[in-house]
Amino acid sequence: MKRRHFYLGIIALASSSLIVSCGGDGDDDVNEIHMEDTLTNVEDPNALEVEYAVPTPNELFEIVKLQGGEQKPGLVNSLDNRGNYVGTKEKALNFGVYSADLAYMSCFGIGTEFLMYMKAIEEMGDELGIAGAFDEDLMDRIENNEGDSDSLFAISNETYYDSYLYLEENGKGVELSLIMGAGYIESLYIVCNLVDKYKEHDPIVEKIGDQKLVLENLMEFIAAYSDDEGVQEMTNDLLSLQEVFEMTMDFEESGTNVDNNEGKLVLSGGGKFKMNEKALKDITAKVTELRDNIIK
Repeated sequence: MKRRHFYLGIIALASSSLIVSCGGDGDDDVNEIHMEDTLTNVEDPNALEVEYAVPTPNELFEIVKLQGGEQKPGLVNSLDNRGNYVGTKEKALNFGVYSADLAYMSCFGIGTEFLMYMKAIEEMGDELGIAGAFDEDLMDRIENNEGDSDSLFAISNETYYDSYLYLEENGKGVELSLIMGAGYIESLYIVCNLVDKYKEHDPIVEKIGDQKLVLENLMEFIAAYSDDEGVQEMTNDLLSLQEVFEMTMDFEESGTNVDNNEGKLVLSGGGKFKMNEKALKDITAKVTELRDNIIK
C-alpha cells in the first residue's frame, strides 16, 4: 500500500537545504527551507509513505531574489479584473494568482499596492468560505508594516500557509487544488518574465528548470481531486506544461543513489533535465498561455 503525505515547500532534485531571506542581511527574518523528495518506511514493511513537496510562491521568489532576480513592473494580475471572477472555480483560481502576486510584491518591495491586493484576497477568501484563515487584525498589521518589506513578506507567507491549512482541514480539496495550481502557474509566469535574455548557467534560468519537479509533485497532490471537472481541466493544463518541459529540456543521465537517512530512503541522481534557450522560450510561451486563460 502506498500512502501519500504532502507538505509546503519547494522541492529540489536532491536532498538539500537553503537558508534565504527576502529582505536585508539580518538574521531575524531568515527562513530555513528544507528541500527533499523521500520515500519513508512506515510500520507496515510493505507500506510506503511518499512525501511530496507542495510549492509556495513565497519560497520560490525568495530563492530567485537571492540568485539575483530583480523586480519588473506590470507582471501581476490587475485588480481591474477582480469583478470578472464570479464563479467558485474562477474565484479559487484567481485567489491563487493574487496570492502569488502578493508574494512577488512583498518579496521585491512593491509595497504600495500590497494592501489593496490583500483586501481583494480577503474578500475572495470570504466568498470561498475560508474567512477563518484570515486574522481579524490582518489589515492593521499590514498598515503598521507598510514600509517593511520583510514584515509584509512574512504576512504574505503566513496568509498563504493559513489558507492552505484551513482548506485542507475543512475538506475543501477542490478549491485548494485550483488555488495551488493557479498559484504555481502565476509564480512560474512571473519568474520566466524576470529573465531578459537566455544565458547558460544563469541561476534563475536553472531555477525555472527545477520547476519541472515541483510541477510533478503538484500534479500528484491534485490527482486526488481529479473527479472534479475544474480540477481535471487544471490537470490537463499542467500536463500540457509538463510536456513542454520534457520535450524541450536536455536530459543528462547519471547514476541513481539510495541513501538511508535515519529511516528515510532518500533517492537522488538518475539523471536530470537541463535548461536551454528553446526550453526557456517554449516554457515561457506555454505558461503565459495558461495564465492568460485563468485571468481573463
